[in-house]
Amino acid sequence: MSDVNMALWDSVQKTDPSATKAATVSGQKITSINGQYMIRRATEAFGPVGIGWGWNVLEERFDKGGDVRKDNGEVIGSEVGHTVRIRLWFERDGKRGEVEQYGCTPFTYKSKWGVTTDTEAPKKSLTDAIKKALAMLGFSADIFTGMFDDADYVRQRESEEQIERAEDKEAEAERQRQERLTWLKTAIDEMEASPTMHALKSLHTKFVRDATRRGETAFVTRLARTYEEVSGKLEQKQ
Repeated sequence: MSDVNMALWDSVQKTDPSATKAATVSGQKITSINGQYMIRRATEAFGPVGIGWGWNVLEERFDKGGDVRKDNGEVIGSEVGHTVRIRLWFERDGKRGEVEQYGCTPFTYKSKWGVTTDTEAPKKSLTDAIKKALAMLGFSADIFTGMFDDADYVRQRESEEQIERAEDKEAEAERQRQERLTWLKTAIDEMEASPTMHALKSLHTKFVRDATRRGETAFVTRLARTYEEVSGKLEQKQ
């Protein structure tokens, strides 16, 4: 039953890095996902919008926030936020599912030019709500669970997408395999050139961490063997 329950999540949780970009929201660095990318992924899973899935706007409002002031303290306006609540529906295996979510966007706010109004706020709020609702079903879960904070994970996803897009998938997979073997050889060469046990331990820790993130369990074993061989030689020199 667990596999059945996780089938949709597992099929849509991985994100194409090319559909993301770094962004800063309220001073916090995040990975932003292209809304059209998530809509395409939902279409792949459920069918066209309006047939296999879609959404209904349940509520839309503008909320007044704090005062916007000049540097001298003079009030020149108020912050206003736009909020939308939607019910996203979808059809899967002959059953209908529904998810409710909110989307929020600053509408009027203080900027370096003074009081700024974003007339695109309603559209942005809707996109935000759709992405959040799809995220609850597992779409791009690797971003929302923090996997994209790991540079090695992102590189792995880039490699997988390169293979998926390649005309000759076998040739691309082989190219990447040779690239990985080159990485392993470089790691072993550096470990073998270690002048001290301290340097060897540092390199071994670094390369094992990298190999583990790459999912290269065989490489971890090979690195461990090299560590034993080199440490033995260094001990003989002492």
